[in-house]
Order: sequence, then structure tokens, then C-alpha cells
Amino acid sequence: MIFKYIQREKDFNQCKKLIMENSKTFYKAFGMLKNSLDRKSIYAVYAYCRVVDDSIDEYKDLNLLKSYEDKLKKYQTSGITDDFIFRSLDVVFKNYYPKDYQFEPYYDLIEGQRQDYQFKQPETMDDLLKYCYLVAGVVGEMLSYILSPKENHHEVKVVAKELGEAMQITNILRDIGEDLKRGRIYIPKDLMKKHGVLESDLKAGVVSTNFKNLFEELAVYATNQYDKSLSKINLFKEDARIPLAAASYLYREIIETIRKNDYQVFLKRQVVSKERKEEIVKNIYFRS
Repeated sequence: MIFKYIQREKDFNQCKKLIMENSKTFYKAFGMLKNSLDRKSIYAVYAYCRVVDDSIDEYKDLNLLKSYEDKLKKYQTSGITDDFIFRSLDVVFKNYYPKDYQFEPYYDLIEGQRQDYQFKQPETMDDLLKYCYLVAGVVGEMLSYILSPKENHHEVKVVAKELGEAMQITNILRDIGEDLKRGRIYIPKDLMKKHGVLESDLKAGVVSTNFKNLFEELAVYATNQYDKSLSKINLFKEDARIPLAAASYLYREIIETIRKNDYQVFLKRQVVSKERKEEIVKNIYFRS
């Protein structure tokens, strides 16, 4: 029994290391959770999402992606776990998820990465939002079992979808320059046409009035989604409200940072300063 506890703590610590190294914003936000198991469970879900995402974004390896799908199927059918992430997730599933859970968001995330591997620029905003669900909305659904009371779960899934859209669109706006280097444009073709922005303009790094208007259409959509999700924050566990608000405001600040730097997303990735992050968190505590 003692060995099992020690192994479990080692597994959770490995998950914690992944979130600390790869998402300081999420770690800063959800590290504020007072409940230790809630906090560790967030780290475990993040670790799963990180390795699935990296299998394509970093390694471009469909076989590696398939290996995580195989591990998920193996766990679902037999309960057998063979690595630190799935051993950690086993604790999460047994403590938070219904017994008949079918793991749809976990499979959808894998499908979202397959779409990234066979990347096609979205034609319409609807296409973009479908993609946002597969790579971000599903993450909100995974976390909703941990962060909300059972009786609110159906409503919370909707909030998770809204917040996932907001965060993913924020990522897309921040990473326009980096994505171009990988041959990817996530901005829908019909929005580019509407605002008179050509692919050649993006590749040349032209920050024109047309580009700013295009940026703003997506930024305003994301901001509205942040506002909608924040207006329903009381659906979550009381202990989770400040971390969720912190994650939302910290992420939304990325858009404000880009605006302050005159929409320059081509030459470098815009990040929120450590001082500004601390100020935002303090303000959230003050308002709460």
C-alpha cells in the first residue's frame, strides 16, 4: 500500500513537471486550487493533453499519436495502465468521472491532432470553431468533471466549450507568425477575403489596417466568449472559481498585450509580463 502511494505521488509529480515546463499560465492559475487531489488531477489531464498535442506539433509522428490512442483503448477495456500519465488518470477517473464514462473528449483530442497532421486552412468561421472544439473545447470538458459539482455538469460543459474557443482563438492570434513558419494559417479564408488580407501579406509580415481589422474580428469574438464563460463562473466549485477566473484573465491579457505592441505577431511571440500576471492575479483576489 505504501509503495502504491509513493508510486502515485511520483506519477503526479511527473505530470506537474510537464505543466510547469510547458504552460506557466495554467500552472499559475490552477496551482491556486486548495484541494490537493483537484490540483493533481488537473496536472494529470494537462499531461495527457500535452503529450497528445506534442506527438504531432513537435514530433509529427502519427505512430506516436496512435500509441496514445491504443493506451486509452487498453485502459478503457481492461483498466490496465502502463505509464505515469495513465496511472495518474486512473486516479482521476475513479474519483471524478461516472462509471459508464466513454472518454469521448479524450478520443476527440486525438482526432483534432490527426486533423492538424493533415492540415487544411479553415474555409469558414464554423470550420475554425469545430477545430477549436477538438483541440481546446474537449480539454474544458475533461476538466469540468474535476472543477464542477455533479449537478451542474451539463451546463458547465457549455461553459467549457466557450472558454475553449476563446483560449484557442487567442493562441491562434498570438502564434500567427510561428504557424506561418510551419506552413499553417488558422485564420479562415472567408475572413481574410472579407478584410482584404492575402496569404502573401501574412507571409510578408504586413501589419496593415486590414490586418488589424481581421485580428480584431477574431479578438472580439474571443473576448465575448471569455465574458460569457466568466458570467457563469458560479456554476463551478467555489474553490475553482478564482483559478478559472485567473486562467481566463491571464489568457485574455495576451490579446491586450498584442494590441499594445501594435499587433506585431510576425517577428516575435507576444507574452504577458510576469509583473502584469501578478497584478491580474492580485486584482482577482481583491474582487473576490
